[in-house]
Amino acid sequence: MGCRRLSQAICWPWIEWFARRIDDPVARLQYLQKVRPLAFPQMRRWRAIWQLSMAALVLLAVLGSFFLTRASARVKTVAAEVPKTHLSEKPASPAAKVWLVDKTAESETYSNGLRIDTRYMVANHPRSYLAFPVDRPDSSGVRRNQPAGIVFHTTESRQAPFEASENRTLKRIGESLLDYVRRKYAYHFLIDRFGRVYSIVPETDAANHAGFSVWADDTWFYLNLNESFLGVSFEARTEPGQVEPSVSAAQVRSAAMLTEMLRDHYDLSPWNCVTHAQVSVNPDNMRVGFHTDWASSFPFAQLGLPDNYARPLPALTAFGFEYDATFLRWAGTRLYGGVELAEGQLSRAAAASGVTEEALRKMLRKRYSQHLAEVRRVDARSEESEDPDQ
Repeated sequence: MGCRRLSQAICWPWIEWFARRIDDPVARLQYLQKVRPLAFPQMRRWRAIWQLSMAALVLLAVLGSFFLTRASARVKTVAAEVPKTHLSEKPASPAAKVWLVDKTAESETYSNGLRIDTRYMVANHPRSYLAFPVDRPDSSGVRRNQPAGIVFHTTESRQAPFEASENRTLKRIGESLLDYVRRKYAYHFLIDRFGRVYSIVPETDAANHAGFSVWADDTWFYLNLNESFLGVSFEARTEPGQVEPSVSAAQVRSAAMLTEMLRDHYDLSPWNCVTHAQVSVNPDNMRVGFHTDWASSFPFAQLGLPDNYARPLPALTAFGFEYDATFLRWAGTRLYGGVELAEGQLSRAAAASGVTEEALRKMLRKRYSQHLAEVRRVDARSEESEDPDQ
């Protein structure tokens, strides 16, 4: 009986539809009399059920389309708005014009007084990297080969008292350090305790200075900055929470001249001149601050640069990284200011998009994983092409 009633409920609307199209009243009546056995009183109830079912399906379809559209728009809003948190609020100051005055087999001299010792230079592989567009954060990377910025480091090596009586020890430590960073292709430039600037890896090549790292400017996201940024290291150490720099005045003067030269030669934005502590990340636990050299004590102003500690950390706002208590202990007040800004912007972006912060972080982390996988694939292909046995 149940199957019969269901069959009647399905057929009845078609019976009525066909009857309304019979113009002759007599013929229409005869047709309905023939199908009268189907039109028993319960049929009205089944017709109502059928009509309600159809209305419910239409309503579900409309609501589903509405919410899918909103969800899609929400994700697009997040993807479009989050990267904008990295944009600088004031224009970058132009770099001073610096030119090469003299070049020998052992050194280079520049118009601003900079002298670079080139005796320890060792070639690495040519620079090549992917940068990801800020205005299309989920798109594939774009291949580039010009430096995009500078990452400042400290060597974290042994430190002797900086006194005249320690000259012999200071020189011995410095020579040992030069040999070490040369073997490791560790930096593009090293500034020793006396302010002498050494070129280690040529500016045309990549150096092993930044490892897993993240930064962003107005236009691009950068991952793993060995290839995309120049590495400049001071022979120095960083202590937890340190605010005052533990470098000599000679080192600061040399760094200012070197930064001026590099900015001019490669048209580098001052917003892309940052410290290792600002860019270093750990993709295994998705936390920032894997390395914390120059955490809060870098002398930006003395190098003619804006205080980039005051910028929100792109690793947090663009890719959903977090931080822990150990990082906060090392960061100091200046770098923590950038962390707070990033947290605030992430919170506002989540609220504006109608999602939780955790949901937003999850989406951003997925984006980071996709970009990192793409970078690794390209790096692997590059290494294969450079293998002489291939």
